[in-house]
Amino acid sequence: MFSKEELNILETKKNILEKKDIDLIITDLDDTIFSTKEAIEKDIRKWRRWEEGNKYIVEVIWIKKFIDKFYLNKIYPKSIVSKLRKNHDLIITAWYKDIQLEKLKACKLTHINYRIVSNPEEKIIETIRYIVNKLNFIPSKIIIYEDRPKFFIEYKDFLEKFLWIKIKIIYVEMINNEIEPKLTQIYT
Repeated sequence: MFSKEELNILETKKNILEKKDIDLIITDLDDTIFSTKEAIEKDIRKWRRWEEGNKYIVEVIWIKKFIDKFYLNKIYPKSIVSKLRKNHDLIITAWYKDIQLEKLKACKLTHINYRIVSNPEEKIIETIRYIVNKLNFIPSKIIIYEDRPKFFIEYKDFLEKFLWIKIKIIYVEMINNEIEPKLTQIYT
């Protein structure tokens, strides 16, 4: 997952960055900011999830039709989005870039920094890349909102050691887009 060469380059850059007493919020998109429950319940992907579901959307349903039906002009909870600062915080989402980008546009979230990665595990290295190459300082803490925090939990110690920071992971349980999600802090 992490190439030693890239980590060495990132570490060299990181070592000259200033540390600031400012938190960084990182959040997922699907089932963290916007619930995918409606699309799943309508069985539009024929119960295909993740990569298979996205492939089905691209090849059978068409992206525009999917976005228009399930994302465009929809209301969704604002408890996490309201905390995001433009040009500072980050939305990291995974899987098909074309679909995820259209979701971000439909939800009017492209003014927030975002990264679309090919798989959930890649969110870890993308977090480091973002801090070192875009944020250009080391935040005092990262607050992560995730519905599937497996990789952030698995790599928490590595991230804290590499970036000299503390990480707070908040597990997000969405019921639907009308109700604010349940937020449970699982690591500080």
